[in-house]
Amino acid sequence: MDNEFRQTRYDLKCKGEEVKSHLLRMKQMEEDLHQTRCDLKHGEDEVEKLIWGISKMEQRQHPSMGEMKGHLYSIRSDLTLKEDQVEKLIWSMREMEGQLYSIRSDLKHGEEEVKSLSHRVTKLEHFYQQQNQDPRSDLERKEKELESLSHSMREMEGQLYSIRSDLEEKEKELKSFKDRVAGDVALSMKTGKTFVSLNSPVSRDRLKEMYEELWMEWRKIKNHLKSNGENPESVKEMIQEKFKEAMVAMEKKKKQIDEVFGVNELSRGSASEKVQQYRQSTCQNLQLVLYHGRKEDADLKTPSSPHESEKPQDVMKSWSSKCYWMGCLMALNNPPLHPDWKNHRRSMDPWDFFPRNLTAASGK
Repeated sequence: MDNEFRQTRYDLKCKGEEVKSHLLRMKQMEEDLHQTRCDLKHGEDEVEKLIWGISKMEQRQHPSMGEMKGHLYSIRSDLTLKEDQVEKLIWSMREMEGQLYSIRSDLKHGEEEVKSLSHRVTKLEHFYQQQNQDPRSDLERKEKELESLSHSMREMEGQLYSIRSDLEEKEKELKSFKDRVAGDVALSMKTGKTFVSLNSPVSRDRLKEMYEELWMEWRKIKNHLKSNGENPESVKEMIQEKFKEAMVAMEKKKKQIDEVFGVNELSRGSASEKVQQYRQSTCQNLQLVLYHGRKEDADLKTPSSPHESEKPQDVMKSWSSKCYWMGCLMALNNPPLHPDWKNHRRSMDPWDFFPRNLTAASGK
């Protein structure tokens, strides 16, 4: 038992050193993340200055058109370089987020091991209190060691609590920073061939996530429809028709946008770079309008899990509205996205017709 006590004390000491090491790594990561945010902010400022410079050069009447074009070319080159630098900083920030997540996991694991060792120390302390075989002096020495270990353990628990609080605060600051940068960068970097988007709600990756959520909801919807005796083929035709209607409607919108910009399907590739940029920006703004308009659409606010007493007709009305809305967002992506009906592998279940994967059509 005495050997077990010494081993437990040694283990607790080792874990304490390991936790302190994690704390040092956490502090260093926070400093690196702070420096990255500063660099990114500096890059934003420089990009805004370059954009402002381009705007002034385009508006000002310069006596020499050749010289003005030279200045514009130089500023655009600098802007492209700054965009690359900002994008690298963004990826660096994401790597730091991953490292912070790993450190948080290590801290949580260390905290659990400290609690386990603390429990063993408590049991050993209780055992020695019940034993009268050891000399009093040796027992007093053991009690002092246990008291010292308990004090160290409480200090480490206090440090862990402080680190958790600081980490939560840093996560809030990081989220606020990303939200602010996402809005600023999305507005300021629609120049050249690079478009940076951090948290765009209509980005390609976000659309795939939203479709995955739609597919998860479908598993609950189909059980409700199946239990109410609905025909799976009729439901399938209705869903396919909604996605088709959305694609056709958005193609019509894009043709109207082409008419506004004075281009058509044949001449779109030969249009100037700036015209193409503004056209694509208009399509993306239309996506955002549709996305945020969802919050005001009562048909899309029904729960993903229908109640047993809810009528199948009401469920289908709400579901078809959501499919149409999702289809519009995907149709405005470049290239357009739609459910992969062709390559979907169906099981023996007749209700297993809704594809989980998306496929891309030719961009327009």
